[in-house]
Amino acid sequence: MNSKNSHPTTVGEYLLARLCTLGTKHIFGIPGDYVLRFNQLIEQHPHIQFINTTRENSAGFSANAYAHLKGLGVACVTYGVGIEIISALAQAYIENYPLVIISGAIAEREYKKNKKCHHLMNKVATEHGDCTQLEIFKNLTIDHGLLHFPSTAAAVIDRVLHSCLEHKKPVYFELPRDMVDQPLLHLPTISSTSTSSTTPIPDLDKVLNETQRILSNCHYPLIWAGHEILRFNLNSPLLRFAEKYNIPLVSSLLGKTVIDEHHPLFIGVYQGEMSSDKTLETVKKCDCLLIAGVIFNDIDTGIFTTKLDHKHQIVVNHDSLTIDHHHYSLSLVDYINGLNNLTISQSFSLPYASRHETVIKKFSAVSETKTTMKRVFECLQTHLTSEHIVVSDVGDSLFASSDLVLAQNSFLSNPYFTSIGTGIPTAIGAQFADPSRRVVAIVGDGGFQMSAMELSTAVRYHLDPIVIVLNNHGYGTERVLLEGDFNDIVNWNYTQIPLVLGGGVGIKVATEEAFQQALEKAFSQRNTFYIIEVDLDKTDFSPSLTRLGETLGKIVKSEN
Repeated sequence: MNSKNSHPTTVGEYLLARLCTLGTKHIFGIPGDYVLRFNQLIEQHPHIQFINTTRENSAGFSANAYAHLKGLGVACVTYGVGIEIISALAQAYIENYPLVIISGAIAEREYKKNKKCHHLMNKVATEHGDCTQLEIFKNLTIDHGLLHFPSTAAAVIDRVLHSCLEHKKPVYFELPRDMVDQPLLHLPTISSTSTSSTTPIPDLDKVLNETQRILSNCHYPLIWAGHEILRFNLNSPLLRFAEKYNIPLVSSLLGKTVIDEHHPLFIGVYQGEMSSDKTLETVKKCDCLLIAGVIFNDIDTGIFTTKLDHKHQIVVNHDSLTIDHHHYSLSLVDYINGLNNLTISQSFSLPYASRHETVIKKFSAVSETKTTMKRVFECLQTHLTSEHIVVSDVGDSLFASSDLVLAQNSFLSNPYFTSIGTGIPTAIGAQFADPSRRVVAIVGDGGFQMSAMELSTAVRYHLDPIVIVLNNHGYGTERVLLEGDFNDIVNWNYTQIPLVLGGGVGIKVATEEAFQQALEKAFSQRNTFYIIEVDLDKTDFSPSLTRLGETLGKIVKSEN
């Protein structure tokens, strides 16, 4: 900012000021000539730090993790080649992460002079039309802003950021390099994007009355809570409602840790026939299912094996609600907050076993016994507390992690988009978002090989995640679906990576006792990252992945 003026005076300064106001302290990205001046502006900002990652996609996944925990994530890339961030952008779009992508761009006067400059794809955005890159990003964002005119830049920035936070979806800014230092022609007052209103909400009273009628006449209601409850910060009002009437909860896998999973009302993660027997039994017994913020994708529904044939169903998402086939235009936020205004004449007592009741409190390693996926996670469970954040890559690491019992908002993965190789950059973003908690990243050897070098970011910024590499010698999840040599990968010396990076500790284990000792050492020491490689058999699958195989087998059998 201008040292003589506390207000932002240029396009670049205003964008950073708005992000700072919204809680941004870190921006992830890769420098490039079209965005270098904006990178420098970030570096000069007193409250925002630019975090160099090794790849644009890693920057995006780190920013998604940051958005999960802080409410807004930001990634900054250069033009053209920065489009590699598209996979992380897709994850943000379908999993509802408020992600801001800022892309540098060529100056319009440069483009008019020579259209064959490096990084350009076909055509660029000008006052005369859209560009190839913008057309691509439009499909995966809720809003976008071309910051080409100092006269409108502030209004565009405010509008796009408001869209991002309102819808919990990613947005895109394109900032030509000659616009970064252009003075704003208007200096609007920086204000919050949220507004309050006392305007009556259409259909709310009708929906609440119908909800009250159903709950007053049922015996065993159950809440199935999804990731939108997390994104819209509705954990507390939903739990207050559940506690008031003793209504148990299950979560979707994407919504895992929507509440503290040690809570006596929490039953487990519900994924149709892939669920644990106790969770499945409880869901089948209920006569009213309140489904809040769940997306019915194949992973969250256990390959579409959820049996949603209950007598009463209330299904509410971000902008719609259905009660027993009656449809309303009502938001998730208004409905969940409205639930606490209900007065129901009974408190429920569905016979169920709380998930925390089955947690192993102490792990006893069997001496000289090769460890297994099941035993690895039983051992890990005994070390985890509310001071930890668990990050899971995609694969058996994800399915096995679903059985862990964790604190509220302490689990990050991408079970809908299921992009393998997200574990390490997600762990990096999570630790920047909440440095007070230790991050435990669980990755398969296949996923680790895709993003291992992001640990250099951990070395540079003195981060200390514990990385557990489940080495089952290839793509274990794919083996369940179809075996072949294409599932095999080169067996790295994973624990030697700290020597390459100049930081960290590597430990290789194969037995229960060795793994337990490695965890004890890693959890007792902060300020350096750990890689714990667990050598497993190729066909050693977690109970959750085994249930997936059995579910798929039943589906194939029924189709034949």
